[in-house]
Amino acid sequence: MYLIILIKEITKLSIQNADIGFNLKKGTKELLQNINISAEKGELIALIGINGSGKSTLLRTIIGLQELLSGEIKIDGKNNSEYTKIESAKKIAFVSSEIIQTKYLKVKDIVALGRYPHQTFSNQNSEKDKKIIESALETVGMSDFKERLITEISDGERQKIMTARALAQETDIILLDEPAAFLDLENKFSLYKILSQTAQNLNKTIIFSTHDLNIALKYCDKVWLIKDKNIYEGSPEDLFLKGMLQNIFSDKHVFFNSDTFEYSVKFNRKFPINVINSSQSFKLEKVIINALQRKGFYESDSEKSKSLEIINNNKFIIKNYENRFEYTGIYELIKKLTEID
Repeated sequence: MYLIILIKEITKLSIQNADIGFNLKKGTKELLQNINISAEKGELIALIGINGSGKSTLLRTIIGLQELLSGEIKIDGKNNSEYTKIESAKKIAFVSSEIIQTKYLKVKDIVALGRYPHQTFSNQNSEKDKKIIESALETVGMSDFKERLITEISDGERQKIMTARALAQETDIILLDEPAAFLDLENKFSLYKILSQTAQNLNKTIIFSTHDLNIALKYCDKVWLIKDKNIYEGSPEDLFLKGMLQNIFSDKHVFFNSDTFEYSVKFNRKFPINVINSSQSFKLEKVIINALQRKGFYESDSEKSKSLEIINNNKFIIKNYENRFEYTGIYELIKKLTEID
């Protein structure tokens, strides 16, 4: 007879019946109420919500920088308040949205701070530490900057350095508060790709707050969506099917496009226009329609509408009653359309 024992893996991070907020002199200010969410190994989680909804406060509460009003936060099945500071630093790393202001430290010195929980007084800056620091810098694409002073690099580069410091800390959980806030578009995509690969390849739990919704939704495994003091969790697709992604913003001009699975802008429909695509190029027609919508035009086959015939990339013809105008560029075309009655 064989005895089979099934061991259920402990959830990496769980938040149960939690109220998140501030203790003030005049009382308590609750930002989030009765929160029940979890995060597993290998997951990349996007924390999204409007300004002031409690994203940063939640992250700071998880890391222990802010007091939990009620409920429990557990890491590896153990209440986070039961860990010592060193034990906690070996479990979870945090990258703040605040820009580091220290002087006289080199980039490599900042990243080396991530090794502190693993070092003793007699064992600092070992060869192992140096290799881990080099690897972290390489991961975020900042190896060539390691000898520079932290004051000699941009805000976006500093934020990447702080991400490298978190990687060097070698924790199972990494929290990042708006890590791409100071990055240009190319580097935003690069950072989210790094976070996604790190979560997947190294089996880490990575949670980041962001306003870059279109980028985040393409990379994350799960979303924590803050709305009306609640947090709704699930894959981006789950939340879409439940109608949650479509109702984040109060501005009705911002909408979630189910065809492209991203947020877009709905322009006011002011001027009808009949678009005739003689070029047979769907791509060119789509580009023209985009430019027209930006200026308030919408497609219509009404006899009262102006007509626009697309001949090719360099030839566009506008017909308005008996008038006929020909243009070779989209800029000139749109400008003329907005001028004629």
